[in-house]
Amino acid sequence: MRYATFFKDVIALAGELVTSRSALVAALFLLPYAGVLVGLDVAGHYGAITQADLPVQFNLASDGGFGEWLEYSLTASVALMLILLWRRDRDWTYLANALFFLWITLDNSAEIHEQAGQLLAPMLDSIPGLPIAGQDIGEASLFLLVGLVWIAGLGASLKNARIRPALYSLLLAGCIAMAAIFGVIVDILVASVSYTPAQLEIVTFIEDGGEFAMICISFIVMVAIFDTERKRLGSEVGGQPIGNRHSALIRSPQNQNALQL
Repeated sequence: MRYATFFKDVIALAGELVTSRSALVAALFLLPYAGVLVGLDVAGHYGAITQADLPVQFNLASDGGFGEWLEYSLTASVALMLILLWRRDRDWTYLANALFFLWITLDNSAEIHEQAGQLLAPMLDSIPGLPIAGQDIGEASLFLLVGLVWIAGLGASLKNARIRPALYSLLLAGCIAMAAIFGVIVDILVASVSYTPAQLEIVTFIEDGGEFAMICISFIVMVAIFDTERKRLGSEVGGQPIGNRHSALIRSPQNQNALQL
């Protein structure tokens, strides 16, 4: 009976997220622009193969490129929405995920993992028999360390989390895990295997495009979560949206009686 109730809650919550109007609107605005950026990235890779180099800003993974700036805004927005939910509910799963998305934003913009890889490269390159360059190992090691810290913090917060924040966190964690597969594991495969120029451009596109797609999906999922919680709060305070709780209090029976007196 307990598991039946749990699955019923999961299905109901999934239905709320899927039918979120705000998530649909966000997708309608985001996906066409993301499609243009993916097309520019494809053109950039094709130009690299045919020796017709295009601006580096076309590439999704280029620092300061069009795709990178969109990723900064998406991950920062996800972190902001999670912080707003944490301020309202004080559920620590929201804060754990918010800090991780803040880290992703800072890492992408400040190239923290690249700098860590460069710092560790001389020491790691001195070890014989490594299958890939020391810098690649250093970058992956930093990602692993940050990931373990995030998982530990998330696990600790999930112990006392309510079912809705817990399920939201698991959903976002799945998006992050998929992004890590493209951003870390595929990146290691790119660095450890020899490719022809055409093959290298294809696998690089899979790596960058997969990570970019998962960040876009994470943002849309987060919009659905935020919209669902906003609607739920509105129903709890008499249909009032976030920020208008005082209106519901004014219309409460106690206050109405006081006004009549």
